[in-house]
Order: sequence, then structure tokens, then C-alpha cells
Amino acid sequence: MTALLPDGRTPRGLRPNGMVRTTGFAQVGRVPISSGVWPALACLLAALPFGVLWLPLPCAAAGFILWEVWIHYVQPCSRAVNLDSVPASELQPGDWFRPYGGIGPAAQVALTQPAPGDLLHVWLHGGRELTLSPNFRVRRVRLRD
Repeated sequence: MTALLPDGRTPRGLRPNGMVRTTGFAQVGRVPISSGVWPALACLLAALPFGVLWLPLPCAAAGFILWEVWIHYVQPCSRAVNLDSVPASELQPGDWFRPYGGIGPAAQVALTQPAPGDLLHVWLHGGRELTLSPNFRVRRVRLRD
């Protein structure tokens, strides 16, 4: 079975191993800040030394557009919003989380099962298996596309 969003769509950036490439880890509270701000800002700053007053704005727009093209067509990524941090023992089938910390790829839980040695097996859609301490904190995430 493949990983699906709550509305039944396949997430953009889904890899064969079930991991989903993500973008959008910068946020203020629950409000995501587009990662496209960084290339736009870089292009704006790169245009400043030319001394043309109107040049920074179209350069910033071009930087943002190039970022959008990159995440949609060249290296697809799903936009993600970080939610709460929970112990791995609270993960349920269907939950999306970031297995490697607060940023990076996301994965959907297929099944969890206690393992010997007071550990927890977490199977992900796509066939990947993680063995975690039940107290290991993971970041839940909501994929937007």
C-alpha cells in the first residue's frame, strides 16, 4: 500500500521507499513561511549592487518562480507544516511524521508493534522499518500537497 494524504491523493515528492521529500519547515507558530522566501531574498540582494532601483523586485520574483519550478517539476517536494512533538509510542497508523528530526523527509506510519528490549517497531508505507525507543520524540507533520 502506498502513502496517501487524507484526501486520497499521493503526496508530491513520494520516493519508492515511502519517504516524502518536504519543504516548508520554517514557520511561526502554526503559520508556515514559504521556503521560497530564501531564493527570493538571495536574488533581491544579488541585484542590489547593480544600482538600478527597479531591478531587485523582478529579480526577487524570478528567484521565487525558479524555486516553485524546482519543487514542482525538477525535484518534487510536498509542502509541510510541523505539528506537535510526541513520543514514538503515540504514533498511530496513518500518522505523518518526520523520522529524522524537525526537518527533512516525512513518512506515514503503516503499523507499530512493541519489540524485544523495550523498543518499538514502526513500519512505514513503502516498506521501510524503523526501530525506536518508545520515548524517542518525533515531530508530527501535516503535508499540504
